Amino acid sequence: MKVLNFAAFLTPFLVSAALTYFFSIPGWISIFSYLVFLGMVVGIFTFLVYLKQYISFRRYRVPLISKYAEYKIAVVIPTYNEDPKLVKDTAISALIALKGRGDVFVLDDSSIEEIKKEIDSLQDLGIKVFRRKTRRGYKAGAINDFLKTFGSNYDLLAIFDADQRPISTFFDEILHYFFDKSVAVVQVPQVYTEIESGVSIASYWQQQPFLRIVMRGREKSAFSLGSGSVFRIKVLEEIGGLCEDTVTEDVATSVELHSRKWKSIYVDKRLLWYGEPPKDLRSYLIQQSRWSFGGFQLLPRLLKSKLEFSVFVDYIAGWMYWFKEGPLTVVELAAPIVFLLLEKPFLKMDASLYLLVYMPFFLSSLAVFVVAAREFYGIKGFIYHQAIELLSFPAITASFISWLSKRKRPFAVTPKRVGKVPFRLFLPYIAILILLIVSSAKGLFILSNLDHFQQKLATLVNVFWSIYFLPFLIFGLYIATKRHDEVLRVEMLKKAF
Repeated sequence: MKVLNFAAFLTPFLVSAALTYFFSIPGWISIFSYLVFLGMVVGIFTFLVYLKQYISFRRYRVPLISKYAEYKIAVVIPTYNEDPKLVKDTAISALIALKGRGDVFVLDDSSIEEIKKEIDSLQDLGIKVFRRKTRRGYKAGAINDFLKTFGSNYDLLAIFDADQRPISTFFDEILHYFFDKSVAVVQVPQVYTEIESGVSIASYWQQQPFLRIVMRGREKSAFSLGSGSVFRIKVLEEIGGLCEDTVTEDVATSVELHSRKWKSIYVDKRLLWYGEPPKDLRSYLIQQSRWSFGGFQLLPRLLKSKLEFSVFVDYIAGWMYWFKEGPLTVVELAAPIVFLLLEKPFLKMDASLYLLVYMPFFLSSLAVFVVAAREFYGIKGFIYHQAIELLSFPAITASFISWLSKRKRPFAVTPKRVGKVPFRLFLPYIAILILLIVSSAKGLFILSNLDHFQQKLATLVNVFWSIYFLPFLIFGLYIATKRHDEVLRVEMLKKAF
């Protein structure tokens, strides 16, 4: 299985190398050509996996099990300098949902004395507080230290972030899935309701295809999302607890579970409420940076794992997604600029062949993506999604470079409030925007003076790509400055479930 999995991972890189050999202009520019081809091939790979997941999504059914045993549940809410009122409301929601079936623990790693005192006051409400002397392993380390101390007293472990509150019937809806002794974890979708800005609107839309299609379609590979996860404690003990060597312990732990043939179940029901998305560009980039860095860290674990092939493909497509949205997006943005502005051709491919082979795939994949999510997404959601996703490329690329250089990164909590965004964060987008506009203008001028058909066609292809990115980039910058839209917020919540 490892050989087959490794071959699946290498295939896009080898196919891109073959295309570069046949169609690249010789010299140093062939490196750039390779990356351009790699962007196309990885895009095709991830789309085919998405198509596989969409087919599974269409037949998604949550198993109906009417029986369940009595379990003692530990609810943990890991916190680090979080707003005590936010923590309190979530802890009370969890206490209500438990209905006497266990205890609620706030795993408090806070460093501010005032916050620690307010967290301690929750004990008057029957909420327990757990602290340790170090922040080893951050969130995963706090949970593991809790399990070492109290894990033997409980059967199940439920994890909630400070802003993800269970509804009162959460455990009534979840417990019966554990009647199947092979189920290690049950996950529910996270919810964003506190929408206060353009970035939070776009973050909401960006999550919808993932939560509603991809996670439903991962029949054997639905993974923990870090909040709204309920684990069987004996299984966590079997694998040595949550993975601490990554900033996305949820996915890494899920890989370990699936490698050992444990099952996961994704229950697509609205069992959480509240939920705070990133509310400004800085918060969004911090979130995407952490998620992508953890995604890149996952690669060695995936290649060493004993995942069955279909499960491995689901996971490696996630890694490819971050690779595509980070460094390969930089290449895609640079390609028309290099061709039009620097007048440096990098492919010797017949432009008509490119149009006949790649463009139908590109346009049909866009159509499939929009049609697949039409029930809860639509054109408006698609535009918001694409715009905010495009803005993530500097943060994801920086994470990729950090991963390659083996630089360690601390666990960064996504800020919950709208703050002042430094102007320097906008500079990469403004620079790319200016270069694309100038490239488009120059390309249109060149087109008016060309007579050779193939040269004209090649120029037209690059003008298309330079213009294609412009509306998403401009709208992305608009999103980054947009404030609350109550009408759109209500519309989104109606579509959510």
